[in-house]
Formats: sequence, structure tokens, C-alpha cells
Amino acid sequence: MAHLRFTVPNTQDHDPKVWKTAYLTGIEGIPWHCNHALGDSQFSIGRQIDESGKLNIVWPSSSLGPLCLSSTSLRITDAPYSLPIEIARGTVYRLKSQADEWQRLGLRAPASFGVTAAKALDAFLNGLTVRNDEPAQAALAQQAIDFALEASIILVEAFSKQALETRRQSEGRLATLLGCELTPATQINRKGDALRTAFNTAAISADFGAVEAMSGGRDFSVFDEQIAWASANDQKVCVGPIVDFRREKLPQWLTLLDDSFESILSTACKHVEAVVERYRGKVHLWNCASGINIPNRLGWNDEEILRSAVSMIETVRRADGRTPVLLTVSQPWSEYLRHEANGISPLHFADALIRADLGLNGLGLEFNFDTYPDGCFPRDPIEIGKQVDRWAMLGLPLMVTLSMPEHRNTIDTSRVSSWGMPASQESAETTDASVLPPESILQLLLSKPSVHAIVWRQGDERTSSTNLWSKEGHAQPLLTHIAKLRRTFLH
Repeated sequence: MAHLRFTVPNTQDHDPKVWKTAYLTGIEGIPWHCNHALGDSQFSIGRQIDESGKLNIVWPSSSLGPLCLSSTSLRITDAPYSLPIEIARGTVYRLKSQADEWQRLGLRAPASFGVTAAKALDAFLNGLTVRNDEPAQAALAQQAIDFALEASIILVEAFSKQALETRRQSEGRLATLLGCELTPATQINRKGDALRTAFNTAAISADFGAVEAMSGGRDFSVFDEQIAWASANDQKVCVGPIVDFRREKLPQWLTLLDDSFESILSTACKHVEAVVERYRGKVHLWNCASGINIPNRLGWNDEEILRSAVSMIETVRRADGRTPVLLTVSQPWSEYLRHEANGISPLHFADALIRADLGLNGLGLEFNFDTYPDGCFPRDPIEIGKQVDRWAMLGLPLMVTLSMPEHRNTIDTSRVSSWGMPASQESAETTDASVLPPESILQLLLSKPSVHAIVWRQGDERTSSTNLWSKEGHAQPLLTHIAKLRRTFLH
């Protein structure tokens, strides 16, 4: 087994969960199954293949909170690398290469980008010159990371604004669907006016666990009301995911009575058929399933995973041969493969479904950032844009379902954004933001022609910049921003 070794000053200052997120990727960006070990001042990670690779790891930042960042490609060597320096090198390199690419295409970067990017490069170069003082070197590397991430926000915002303006001039108002997920708890009567103003689409789950909470009985009453509201308010309707195959999302009675593959799949198909037949003619887009491609704690093998996806698509197609249907891919960065030696990658999974010619009209990408371990690791805006472009190469329209990290002062092991950050890595010169700015990500996604639909999944009432309403029920600034985006660019 080939190992990459890294020196890390004060490993005890990092949240212990950080080391479990590490994995190596090759040129395709697909994780290898990795093993890692942590000592007092050294971290090592290895896999069976003896060749160079990129280290990916959730790393703290002062500006955007914990993010999954990567090194450049590193060759196997006996001498250890400095982990902070290599993460800084990868972050600065990615920023500069993306800036060069966009500027060659005509991007006009603001002066603030050049100033901040220069600070990132200076901090990185100064860190390289430090000798025999690892804490000082790590502090300079962290400054380089923070400045590079700050510059990436400026760069992406400039790109998305100019790209959106170009699209508007050539296409007029965009036909992109912009929706908010309506849960059974969503109070349509109280929030309907705001939803109608900010969004042009209602994303209604009608999922297996909510409709058939009790064995032998289906309750569609909440979803009937939501679809009636959407129809009366000139909203497009997306129903789904009709089945989420994560074990905790399936009806409890189903997995308790018989958790065999054939039993679960047969019952899930009956639910899909019932939903489609009930709402056929009232729906503009079916999202048939999600949570299939990731390890779902049901013990299914690759063949069973593909069979379940095929069955979901074919069941919708038999019940409704006209309305577009898509299937949602979970963890599109493939983080789960770092623990799965024989798992199927999301891209290969989607490609197999497309080649099967099942009548699939699009792909959903589940950008469920922050939720650990079932969601995606949080990513910076440049990497989010690159991932969308990778999936666009498959040639199908994309729908992105989006939930963002939330700022949290309390410890929550299921949330990456609550993981501790070493106090020594705080930088007074970086921005005050502690999470990814949702406005920037939404605008970036709207600027991508391959993205035909965006569904915002955090419409509930919580005190967070990533939710649309506060606990008291007042509209958050994000809701106003989304309404402005819709008014300016969309139908």
C-alpha cells in the first residue's frame, strides 16, 4: 500500500472528525478507497495504487467555515509534505487557473479580486520560505487559504453576473425553474404570497415515508392541497423525490416487516405508480427517486442499486409517458467511495442509466452540503461550478436541489459547519462570513445553461441566513434576494 505522509502542527487543535473526511483522487476526481492514520504531528493516508494523487480533506477557514479543499497532485515520496502548505498550494492554484480561464473568455474581474488574490499568493510564498518553524508556516498557509477563498467569492460573483447578463441579452427571460421544497409542515396559507413572488416552481415531495407512514393507508391530503395551490398560482409543479431510498426516509413499517430487496422495491414501485396516477396531468416534472446510488444501509449490491433505479424510471414511464422524468444522484462528488472499495461512482451510475435508453429526461444533483455523513462536504464556489460542468458533459438537463451550511454556535455532530476550528487559524483580515454565501451559489447556478431547475430545500423557519423565514415567521434577507433574482432574470 502506497502512503502520502503530511506533517501537521498541533493536530489536537483540529476537530477529530476532520481526519475521517480525507481521501485521495486521481485525474478523474473519483475517490480511491483509502486508509489513514494520525499521530501527534503527522497524518498519513494510503491506498492500493502506487501513483500520484490529490488529497481532499475538510479544512477550516476563517472566511467560509469548514470546506472540502484539495492539494495539487502529489507523488509518493518518503519525505512528508506539510499539510497546511499543500492545501494552500492547491487552493491558490485552483483560484489562479480558474481566473486565467475565465479572463481568456472575456471576464472583467474587479480590482478587489486582484488585490485579494495577490494577498493569497504572497502569504503562500512567504509560507514556503519559512524554515524550522512549523506553526508560523501553518499560519501563513492558512492566511493564503482564507484570502484565496475570499477571492474566489469575488471571482465567481463577477463571472455569474456577467454570464447571466449575457444570457439575458441573447435569450431574454430565462426558462429556468426556480423552486422551493414544500414539506408537509409548510404553511401554504401564510407563506403562499411570498413563495409565489420568489419562485416559479413548487417542489412537492409526496415521498414514500410521508404518504404511507402507516402500513396499508395512503394520506395525500397535504400534497393535494399543495398541488391545488400551485395550479391556482401559476406555478410549475415538480413532484419528488417520490421515493428516497435512505433507510431513515423509507416508511418504518416497511423495513421492520421485511427489508429484503425484492419486497422493498416492489412496494416502492406501487407507491410510485399511485402517486403518478393521482397527479398525472397536474405535474410538469417527475423526480422519481433519490438516495439510490449511495450506501443506503440496506445492504444492496451494485446490481440491485441499478435495478431499483431502472424500476423507478420505468414505473413512472408506464403510468405517464409524456411528462419529463428525472432521477436524483446523491453525493455527486463521490465522497462515499472513500469507504467503499467496490462501490459504483455517481457518474458511472448515471451514465449506465442514460445508455440504457429508459426515457430519462434529466438528472438531479443533490447538493446537500453540510449534513454529515450522508450529505456532500461543503465546497467553495469554484468547485461547485466545476462539478456542474462535469455533469453537463453527460448531455442531459440538470436539476440541482440545494441546501447550504448553517452557522451554528452549538455542537452538532451531524453538521460539518459546527466542527471546531483551531483558534490559531483565525485571521483578522478576512471577511466576517462564516458560511458559504447562498446568494452567490444561487446566482452561479442560474448562470449555467446546463442547469434547467434549482430547488431550494431550506424553506422552514429557523434563525439562520440559509433559511427563508426566521423562527418568528419573518422573511429573511435571502428570500428577498431570491425574489429579486426571479424578477430580474426568470419568467
